[in-house]
Amino acid sequence: MKKKSTAGIAAALTISAATALLGATSPASATAPGTSTSSTVGYVCQSRFDGAWFPINGYARNFTTTAPAQVSSNAVFNVSFDPAPILALGEYNKELTDIEVAYKVSPGAKVLGYKLVGGSNLGTAAFHVERRGAEFVVTSPDSIPGGVEFDLPTLVVALRAPAQGAVTTAPGGSSFENRSFGWNRLHPANNQWDPFQCYADPATPVVFSTTNVG
Repeated sequence: MKKKSTAGIAAALTISAATALLGATSPASATAPGTSTSSTVGYVCQSRFDGAWFPINGYARNFTTTAPAQVSSNAVFNVSFDPAPILALGEYNKELTDIEVAYKVSPGAKVLGYKLVGGSNLGTAAFHVERRGAEFVVTSPDSIPGGVEFDLPTLVVALRAPAQGAVTTAPGGSSFENRSFGWNRLHPANNQWDPFQCYADPATPVVFSTTNVG
């Protein structure tokens, strides 16, 4: 059955008060420039066909994260998460919906706001951000055709640093039920909707960025 996720749309609308923090000029520029880092996340994945689950081995995604390496205590700064473009092969994916990618920010930082920018080949699909504690899930209940490369929007988060320590970011999600990445897909061979579920492999943990405070 085609699953429609609607939770979190209201949460995405709460960012308007922090719009100035998320503009073209990064608040971090007052303290330190942002540094872009490329990371590859390996996933544990599974999918289903005709009611039978099967593993998908060796799946990985690339991300570029931009964050300052150093900020002062209580400084305001931005972190951005830019996923690499995706091509869901048409022979397995006639149509996609409920696409999700999850990011995590260490809880010591105060979240001031967040927004989505960019994206391409998304058609009429509208993406929003769902907050799940320290995690941010970029998702859409709308459909995208398979077999066409598309680029998900970049997530920009405005943060206030703690008094000391470090602010780290990483992939979100922890299980098939709490996905780090995935979608639901209509398979052209049987015309059935089934999930493609992935979570970041705990055997090879990835840190996207580290911003030292002090």
